[in-house]
Amino acid sequence: MKIFFVTFGCRLNQAETEKLKAEAAHLGHQFSTSESEADMVIINSCSVTDKAQREADKYLQKFRAKYPDKHLIITGCGARDEHKKYAAVIKNDSKSDLFSIIAGASSCHSEYSEAEPRNPLKNYRTQDGERDFSARRSAKLVEMTGSGRTRLMYKVQDGCDNFCAYCIVPYLRGRERSFPADEIIRDIQKAEKAGYKEVVLCGVNVGKYSFPVNTTRFDLAQGRTLQNGNQDLAGLMGLILKETKIPRIRLSSINPDDFTNELIDLWAKNERLCPHFHISLQSGSDTILKRMGRKYTTQDYADLVKKLRSKIPDVQITTDVIVGFPGETEEEFAETVEFVREINFLKVHVFRYSPREGTRAAKMRDQISDKIKKERSVEMQGLESEIRQSILKQYIGKEVEVLFEQARPLPAPHFEIVRGSSSGLTRGSIYSGFTSNYIKVSKKSKKDLTNQLIRYKIEEIIKD
Repeated sequence: MKIFFVTFGCRLNQAETEKLKAEAAHLGHQFSTSESEADMVIINSCSVTDKAQREADKYLQKFRAKYPDKHLIITGCGARDEHKKYAAVIKNDSKSDLFSIIAGASSCHSEYSEAEPRNPLKNYRTQDGERDFSARRSAKLVEMTGSGRTRLMYKVQDGCDNFCAYCIVPYLRGRERSFPADEIIRDIQKAEKAGYKEVVLCGVNVGKYSFPVNTTRFDLAQGRTLQNGNQDLAGLMGLILKETKIPRIRLSSINPDDFTNELIDLWAKNERLCPHFHISLQSGSDTILKRMGRKYTTQDYADLVKKLRSKIPDVQITTDVIVGFPGETEEEFAETVEFVREINFLKVHVFRYSPREGTRAAKMRDQISDKIKKERSVEMQGLESEIRQSILKQYIGKEVEVLFEQARPLPAPHFEIVRGSSSGLTRGSIYSGFTSNYIKVSKKSKKDLTNQLIRYKIEEIIKD
């Protein structure tokens, strides 16, 4: 069967799609490069933001109108019962069993619904206790897909116990749990053999990674032993560094209160660990952070960034900011603007607050109007652009190492791309990739640069 995958949302969802692809390949399925040529389309949806949910809903409706007879499955955080009029629905807690469920179907057609007696998904339920699987994998990585990818998104942790006021994720993903270090290492070793040059460790709350100590490897772990006797994220990183040779290791994102001295020291001493951190901020106002239920202050955040920059050469910081949180005053927004300017982020992902039913923030008074949220978003994006250009200008004339990922007729849609020397070439493809500190770079070349680590001098900045 030829399958086309569509992924909405964060890197964790991308990592889970990679797992699904690996399992599909192991089962003998093929991958389609377009929905029109596929026998089945699998949508991995997201519900973290209202925008992500709407995008998935829109795709479902358009797809079913265009392909009324094609097999369609939706899974992920955004999969809801009302989607059954368009597709087979496999809820997020059953995502890891997706292909087992499909295999149990006598036929996989587009008319699954609660009223369809032949629907093999209708009566499917996860077994008691499956959600609290502690070390159960989400679609075990049995083999690499050979899809030409250079970066592997790999899930090491799932769930969240923070229950921030605005966030629906803990209700959709469940409580925190981590996957076994031995299994993670084996899969990264497989990625090496398949030719991957970078692995991105993903999780809902990856900084809370915790695994049982293996006494035969304890001397290799460089982190702390936690109160429950488990090893922390720094311990996992130490094992990966010791037992794999993949050139680059990156974290997807991490909360500021999850950094340890051991983790920072590990990054300072190992060039294979990418000097880039996506550290969630959400607001630069302490009063807003408190109402959000975040567990740090702006001073905590600033002190952390100062420590990272003092210990890790050329480290870059990216972040998320929510504008228009309930009750956000002009003064509180101004505090966020000033703090973003002070920290000097490489990239700021700006989100307009959207109420998520079931969260505390959705019930708060003083909800901000869409007009004001849009104005604040535009202002924050303008500031982000200004800061980003200032940072990128510092790289002109510098030699950097880039992992090229793909070739396109024109630079990939991205706010700005730093261009390397083209050596006078007048024809060829435009290859794009990233430096270890997550600056996107493009280069024109007649040779295939895909999945190559290449050093060269930056020539100019492109704004596209």
